[in-house]
Amino acid sequence: MKAWILEEPKKLVLKNFAPTEISENQIKVKIEEVLLSNSDFEIYTGTSKRKYPFIIGRNAVGVVSKVAGSNPFFNKMDRVAIEPYIPCEACDECKNDEYEKCSNMQELGNNCNGLMQNFIDLPYSLLHRLPEKLKNEKALFVPYVAFCLNVIDALNLEKGRHIAIFASTKTGLILAQLVAYYQAVPVFISNREELLDTARGLGIFYSLNPDSTDVESEILAITGGRMCNELVLFSNSDFNMKDVYSVAAVNANICLAGYSNKESKLSVAQICKKHLNIFGVYNGAGSYSSAINLLVTDTVNVDSLIGKTVMFDKLDEELADTDPNDLVLKSKIIKIN
Repeated sequence: MKAWILEEPKKLVLKNFAPTEISENQIKVKIEEVLLSNSDFEIYTGTSKRKYPFIIGRNAVGVVSKVAGSNPFFNKMDRVAIEPYIPCEACDECKNDEYEKCSNMQELGNNCNGLMQNFIDLPYSLLHRLPEKLKNEKALFVPYVAFCLNVIDALNLEKGRHIAIFASTKTGLILAQLVAYYQAVPVFISNREELLDTARGLGIFYSLNPDSTDVESEILAITGGRMCNELVLFSNSDFNMKDVYSVAAVNANICLAGYSNKESKLSVAQICKKHLNIFGVYNGAGSYSSAINLLVTDTVNVDSLIGKTVMFDKLDEELADTDPNDLVLKSKIIKIN
Protein backbone atom coordinates (compact mmCIF):
# COMPACT_ATOMS: atom_id res chain seq x y z
CA MET A 1 0.00 0.00 0.00
CA LYS A 2 1.14 3.54 -0.63
CA ALA A 3 -0.19 6.98 0.26
CA TRP A 4 0.80 10.62 -0.10
CA ILE A 5 1.47 12.00 3.39
CA LEU A 6 1.28 15.74 3.99
CA GLU A 7 3.95 16.22 6.67
CA GLU A 8 3.60 20.00 6.77
CA PRO A 9 2.18 22.63 4.41
CA LYS A 10 3.41 22.05 0.86
CA LYS A 11 5.49 19.02 1.87
CA LEU A 12 4.12 15.77 0.44
CA VAL A 13 5.93 12.47 0.86
CA LEU A 14 4.93 9.22 -0.87
CA LYS A 15 5.17 6.40 1.68
CA ASN A 16 4.71 2.64 1.50
CA PHE A 17 2.83 0.66 4.16
CA ALA A 18 2.36 -2.99 4.93
CA PRO A 19 -0.94 -4.47 3.64
CA THR A 20 -3.77 -4.44 6.17
CA GLU A 21 -6.33 -7.11 6.98
CA ILE A 22 -9.97 -6.07 6.77
CA SER A 23 -12.31 -6.73 9.66
CA GLU A 24 -15.93 -7.88 9.64
CA ASN A 25 -18.29 -5.60 7.66
CA GLN A 26 -15.33 -3.96 5.94
CA ILE A 27 -14.33 -3.91 2.30
CA LYS A 28 -10.90 -3.28 0.83
CA VAL A 29 -11.15 -0.84 -2.06
CA LYS A 30 -8.50 -0.22 -4.69
CA ILE A 31 -8.77 3.49 -5.36
CA GLU A 32 -8.55 4.28 -9.05
CA GLU A 33 -9.12 8.05 -9.29
CA VAL A 34 -9.26 10.94 -6.83
CA LEU A 35 -10.65 14.40 -7.54
CA LEU A 36 -8.37 17.24 -6.47
CA SER A 37 -10.58 20.08 -5.22
CA ASN A 38 -10.13 23.63 -3.91
CA SER A 39 -10.55 22.29 -0.36
CA ASP A 40 -7.79 19.71 -0.84
CA PHE A 41 -5.46 22.40 -2.16
CA GLU A 42 -6.19 24.70 0.80
CA ILE A 43 -5.17 21.89 3.16
CA TYR A 44 -2.03 21.27 1.08
CA THR A 45 -0.97 24.93 1.26
CA GLY A 46 -1.81 25.27 4.95
CA THR A 47 -4.57 27.83 4.32
CA SER A 48 -6.86 25.31 5.98
CA LYS A 49 -5.02 23.96 9.01
CA ARG A 50 -4.84 20.27 9.92
CA LYS A 51 -2.86 18.13 12.35
CA TYR A 52 0.12 16.58 10.57
CA PRO A 53 0.84 14.07 9.20
CA PHE A 54 -2.33 14.03 7.11
CA ILE A 55 -3.68 12.36 3.95
CA ILE A 56 -5.73 14.65 1.71
CA GLY A 57 -8.47 13.58 -0.70
CA ARG A 58 -12.25 13.66 -0.20
CA ASN A 59 -13.70 12.46 -3.49
CA ALA A 60 -12.70 9.13 -5.03
CA VAL A 61 -13.89 6.14 -7.02
CA GLY A 62 -12.45 2.64 -6.99
CA VAL A 63 -13.09 -1.06 -7.32
CA VAL A 64 -13.77 -3.64 -4.64
CA SER A 65 -10.58 -5.61 -4.03
CA LYS A 66 -11.57 -7.82 -1.10
CA VAL A 67 -14.75 -8.47 0.88
CA ALA A 68 -14.78 -9.68 4.50
CA GLY A 69 -17.00 -12.70 5.08
CA SER A 70 -20.21 -13.18 3.11
CA ASN A 71 -21.31 -9.71 2.10
CA PRO A 72 -24.57 -9.67 0.11
CA PHE A 73 -24.10 -6.13 -1.19
CA PHE A 74 -20.76 -6.10 -3.01
CA ASN A 75 -18.62 -8.42 -5.07
CA LYS A 76 -14.99 -8.27 -6.04
CA MET A 77 -14.38 -5.85 -8.96
CA ASP A 78 -17.55 -3.83 -8.37
CA ARG A 79 -16.94 -0.18 -9.22
CA VAL A 80 -17.86 2.08 -6.32
CA ALA A 81 -18.10 5.72 -5.28
CA ILE A 82 -16.84 6.37 -1.76
CA GLU A 83 -18.97 8.39 0.62
CA PRO A 84 -16.55 10.22 2.95
CA TYR A 85 -19.02 10.93 5.77
CA ILE A 86 -18.75 8.71 8.85
CA PRO A 87 -21.52 9.45 11.40
CA CYS A 88 -20.75 8.75 15.06
CA GLU A 89 -23.98 6.72 15.52
CA ALA A 90 -24.08 7.91 19.15
CA CYS A 91 -25.45 11.48 19.07
CA ASP A 92 -29.16 12.31 19.23
CA GLU A 93 -29.28 13.01 15.50
CA CYS A 94 -27.84 9.61 14.61
CA LYS A 95 -30.21 7.88 17.03
CA ASN A 96 -33.07 9.56 15.17
CA ASP A 97 -31.68 8.31 11.83
CA GLU A 98 -30.74 11.86 10.83
CA TYR A 99 -27.18 10.89 10.02
CA GLU A 100 -26.58 13.89 7.75
CA LYS A 101 -27.01 16.10 10.85
CA CYS A 102 -24.54 14.15 13.00
CA SER A 103 -22.89 16.53 15.44
CA ASN A 104 -19.68 14.46 15.54
CA MET A 105 -19.35 13.65 11.86
CA GLN A 106 -15.99 12.47 10.61
CA GLU A 107 -15.16 13.20 7.00
CA LEU A 108 -12.38 11.50 5.07
CA GLY A 109 -9.90 14.10 3.89
CA ASN A 110 -11.33 16.79 6.14
CA ASN A 111 -11.05 15.91 9.84
CA CYS A 112 -9.57 12.43 9.38
CA ASN A 113 -7.16 10.91 6.84
CA GLY A 114 -8.41 10.95 3.28
CA LEU A 115 -8.31 9.04 0.03
CA MET A 116 -5.03 9.95 -1.68
CA GLN A 117 -3.80 6.35 -1.40
CA ASN A 118 -4.03 3.24 -3.52
CA PHE A 119 -5.94 1.00 -1.09
CA ILE A 120 -8.28 1.70 1.80
CA ASP A 121 -10.42 -0.41 4.15
CA LEU A 122 -13.93 0.96 4.63
CA PRO A 123 -17.31 -0.07 6.06
CA TYR A 124 -19.56 -1.26 3.23
CA SER A 125 -22.09 1.42 4.29
CA LEU A 126 -19.79 4.08 2.77
CA LEU A 127 -19.73 2.47 -0.67
CA HIS A 128 -22.14 2.97 -3.55
CA ARG A 129 -22.08 0.71 -6.59
CA LEU A 130 -21.65 2.61 -9.86
CA PRO A 131 -23.61 1.72 -13.01
CA GLU A 132 -21.53 0.82 -16.03
CA LYS A 133 -22.79 3.85 -17.96
CA LEU A 134 -21.33 6.30 -15.43
CA LYS A 135 -17.64 6.78 -16.13
CA ASN A 136 -15.17 7.41 -13.34
CA GLU A 137 -14.51 11.03 -14.31
CA LYS A 138 -18.17 11.95 -13.84
CA ALA A 139 -18.68 9.70 -10.83
CA LEU A 140 -16.04 11.74 -9.00
CA PHE A 141 -18.62 14.54 -8.81
CA VAL A 142 -21.17 12.44 -6.90
CA PRO A 143 -20.24 14.15 -3.58
CA TYR A 144 -20.86 17.59 -5.10
CA VAL A 145 -24.27 16.59 -6.42
CA ALA A 146 -25.20 14.91 -3.14
CA PHE A 147 -24.24 18.03 -1.21
CA CYS A 148 -26.34 20.23 -3.50
CA LEU A 149 -29.28 17.85 -3.14
CA ASN A 150 -29.16 18.37 0.62
CA VAL A 151 -29.20 22.12 0.02
CA ILE A 152 -32.27 21.68 -2.21
CA ASP A 153 -34.00 19.63 0.48
CA ALA A 154 -33.25 22.23 3.14
CA LEU A 155 -34.67 25.04 0.98
CA ASN A 156 -37.95 23.19 0.38
CA LEU A 157 -38.20 24.68 -3.12
CA GLU A 158 -41.46 25.71 -4.72
CA LYS A 159 -42.04 25.60 -8.45
CA GLY A 160 -41.44 28.94 -10.16
CA ARG A 161 -39.60 30.57 -7.24
CA HIS A 162 -36.45 32.60 -8.00
CA ILE A 163 -33.44 31.23 -6.08
CA ALA A 164 -30.37 33.46 -5.74
CA ILE A 165 -27.11 31.47 -5.71
CA PHE A 166 -23.95 33.31 -4.62
CA ALA A 167 -20.96 31.19 -5.62
CA SER A 168 -17.28 31.64 -6.40
CA THR A 169 -16.61 28.00 -7.26
CA LYS A 170 -18.00 25.28 -9.51
CA THR A 171 -20.32 23.77 -6.90
CA GLY A 172 -22.70 26.65 -7.53
CA LEU A 173 -23.04 25.52 -11.16
CA ILE A 174 -24.22 22.10 -10.01
CA LEU A 175 -26.73 23.64 -7.61
CA ALA A 176 -28.07 25.96 -10.33
CA GLN A 177 -28.74 22.97 -12.62
CA LEU A 178 -30.58 21.17 -9.82
CA VAL A 179 -32.68 24.25 -9.01
CA ALA A 180 -33.75 24.39 -12.66
CA TYR A 181 -34.44 20.63 -12.69
CA TYR A 182 -36.81 21.03 -9.75
CA GLN A 183 -38.61 23.76 -11.73
CA ALA A 184 -37.49 26.74 -9.70
CA VAL A 185 -35.57 29.60 -11.37
CA PRO A 186 -31.85 29.90 -10.56
CA VAL A 187 -30.24 33.33 -10.46
CA PHE A 188 -26.51 32.59 -10.50
CA ILE A 189 -24.38 35.36 -9.00
CA SER A 190 -20.60 35.15 -9.23
CA ASN A 191 -17.63 37.49 -9.33
CA ARG A 192 -15.80 35.11 -11.67
CA GLU A 193 -16.53 35.54 -15.37
CA GLU A 194 -15.37 32.03 -16.27
CA LEU A 195 -18.07 30.61 -13.99
CA LEU A 196 -20.69 32.94 -15.42
CA ASP A 197 -19.77 31.97 -18.99
CA THR A 198 -20.04 28.28 -18.09
CA ALA A 199 -23.38 28.89 -16.35
CA ARG A 200 -24.79 30.52 -19.48
CA GLY A 201 -23.53 27.61 -21.54
CA LEU A 202 -25.44 25.27 -19.21
CA GLY A 203 -28.65 27.20 -19.83
CA ILE A 204 -28.62 29.28 -16.64
CA PHE A 205 -30.16 32.38 -18.20
CA TYR A 206 -29.86 34.71 -15.24
CA SER A 207 -26.10 34.92 -14.55
CA LEU A 208 -24.93 38.15 -12.90
CA ASN A 209 -21.59 39.64 -11.86
CA PRO A 210 -21.93 42.00 -8.85
CA ASP A 211 -18.68 43.73 -9.85
CA SER A 212 -20.22 45.00 -13.09
CA THR A 213 -23.97 44.80 -12.49
CA ASP A 214 -26.38 46.30 -9.98
CA VAL A 215 -27.59 42.93 -8.74
CA GLU A 216 -30.37 44.40 -6.60
CA SER A 217 -31.89 46.29 -9.53
CA GLU A 218 -31.55 43.30 -11.85
CA ILE A 219 -33.27 40.91 -9.43
CA LEU A 220 -35.94 43.53 -8.71
CA ALA A 221 -36.74 43.45 -12.43
CA ILE A 222 -36.36 39.67 -12.81
CA THR A 223 -38.74 38.93 -9.94
CA GLY A 224 -41.24 41.69 -10.68
CA GLY A 225 -40.37 43.43 -7.43
CA ARG A 226 -40.81 40.37 -5.23
CA MET A 227 -37.06 39.68 -4.73
CA CYS A 228 -35.88 36.19 -3.68
CA ASN A 229 -37.52 34.11 -0.97
CA GLU A 230 -34.66 31.58 -1.02
CA LEU A 231 -30.95 32.35 -1.26
CA VAL A 232 -27.80 30.22 -1.08
CA LEU A 233 -24.43 31.63 -0.12
CA PHE A 234 -21.48 29.25 -0.49
CA SER A 235 -19.28 29.83 2.53
CA ASN A 236 -16.04 29.69 0.52
CA SER A 237 -17.19 32.58 -1.69
CA ASP A 238 -16.13 36.23 -1.64
CA PHE A 239 -19.19 38.45 -1.44
CA ASN A 240 -20.28 41.55 0.38
CA MET A 241 -23.09 40.44 2.69
CA LYS A 242 -24.86 43.68 1.79
CA ASP A 243 -25.45 42.23 -1.70
CA VAL A 244 -26.97 39.10 -0.19
CA TYR A 245 -29.36 40.99 2.08
CA SER A 246 -30.31 43.42 -0.70
CA VAL A 247 -31.87 40.72 -2.89
CA ALA A 248 -33.64 38.88 -0.07
CA ALA A 249 -37.39 39.25 0.32
CA VAL A 250 -38.93 39.76 3.75
CA ASN A 251 -39.08 36.39 5.59
CA ALA A 252 -36.56 34.90 3.14
CA ASN A 253 -34.57 31.73 3.85
CA ILE A 254 -30.78 32.00 3.49
CA CYS A 255 -28.76 28.80 3.31
CA LEU A 256 -25.06 29.04 4.18
CA ALA A 257 -23.66 26.10 2.22
CA GLY A 258 -20.43 24.25 2.94
CA TYR A 259 -17.64 25.12 5.33
CA SER A 260 -14.50 27.19 5.03
CA ASN A 261 -12.06 29.23 7.09
CA LYS A 262 -13.52 32.48 5.77
CA GLU A 263 -15.41 34.68 8.18
CA SER A 264 -18.41 36.80 7.18
CA LYS A 265 -19.98 39.42 9.38
CA LEU A 266 -23.72 38.83 9.56
CA SER A 267 -25.77 41.97 10.15
CA VAL A 268 -28.12 41.37 13.06
CA ALA A 269 -30.00 44.53 12.11
CA GLN A 270 -30.63 43.30 8.55
CA ILE A 271 -31.59 39.81 9.75
CA CYS A 272 -34.11 41.19 12.21
CA LYS A 273 -35.42 43.92 9.90
CA LYS A 274 -36.28 41.44 7.15
CA HIS A 275 -37.15 38.55 9.48
CA LEU A 276 -34.58 36.36 7.72
CA ASN A 277 -34.18 32.67 8.50
CA ILE A 278 -30.51 31.63 8.25
CA PHE A 279 -29.35 28.01 8.43
CA GLY A 280 -26.46 25.85 7.29
CA VAL A 281 -25.91 22.74 5.16
CA TYR A 282 -22.42 21.30 5.07
CA ASN A 283 -22.45 17.75 3.66
CA GLY A 284 -24.03 15.37 1.18
CA ALA A 285 -24.71 12.49 3.57
CA GLY A 286 -27.74 10.43 2.66
CA SER A 287 -28.07 11.64 -0.95
CA TYR A 288 -25.45 9.59 -2.80
CA SER A 289 -27.83 7.20 -4.55
CA SER A 290 -29.93 10.07 -5.89
CA ALA A 291 -26.78 11.92 -6.97
CA ILE A 292 -25.55 8.90 -8.93
CA ASN A 293 -28.88 8.68 -10.74
CA LEU A 294 -28.81 12.38 -11.67
CA LEU A 295 -25.34 11.99 -13.17
CA VAL A 296 -26.21 8.77 -15.05
CA THR A 297 -29.19 10.47 -16.69
CA ASP A 298 -27.15 13.61 -17.50
CA THR A 299 -29.62 15.68 -15.51
CA VAL A 300 -26.52 17.30 -14.03
CA ASN A 301 -23.82 18.06 -16.60
CA VAL A 302 -20.27 18.13 -15.20
CA ASP A 303 -18.33 17.84 -18.47
CA SER A 304 -17.10 21.43 -18.25
CA LEU A 305 -15.86 20.88 -14.68
CA ILE A 306 -13.46 18.02 -15.50
CA GLY A 307 -9.85 19.18 -15.64
CA LYS A 308 -6.54 17.60 -16.56
CA THR A 309 -5.49 14.11 -15.49
CA VAL A 310 -2.38 13.71 -13.34
CA MET A 311 -0.61 10.47 -12.49
CA PHE A 312 -0.51 9.57 -8.79
CA ASP A 313 3.28 9.38 -8.53
CA LYS A 314 3.57 12.95 -9.91
CA LEU A 315 1.20 14.53 -7.40
CA ASP A 316 3.87 16.42 -5.44
CA GLU A 317 5.21 18.04 -8.60
CA GLU A 318 1.73 18.89 -9.83
CA LEU A 319 0.62 20.53 -6.59
CA ALA A 320 3.82 22.56 -6.37
CA ASP A 321 2.99 24.07 -9.78
CA THR A 322 -0.75 24.53 -9.22
CA ASP A 323 -2.39 27.95 -9.15
CA PRO A 324 -5.48 27.86 -6.89
CA ASN A 325 -7.43 29.69 -9.58
CA ASP A 326 -6.93 26.62 -11.79
CA LEU A 327 -9.29 24.68 -9.51
CA VAL A 328 -12.13 27.21 -9.40
CA LEU A 329 -13.84 25.87 -12.52
CA LYS A 330 -12.11 22.56 -13.20
CA SER A 331 -10.98 19.90 -10.72
CA LYS A 332 -7.90 17.86 -11.55
CA ILE A 333 -8.16 14.08 -11.67
CA ILE A 334 -5.46 12.04 -9.94
CA LYS A 335 -5.18 8.64 -11.60
CA ILE A 336 -3.71 5.94 -9.38
CA ASN A 337 -1.64 3.37 -11.25
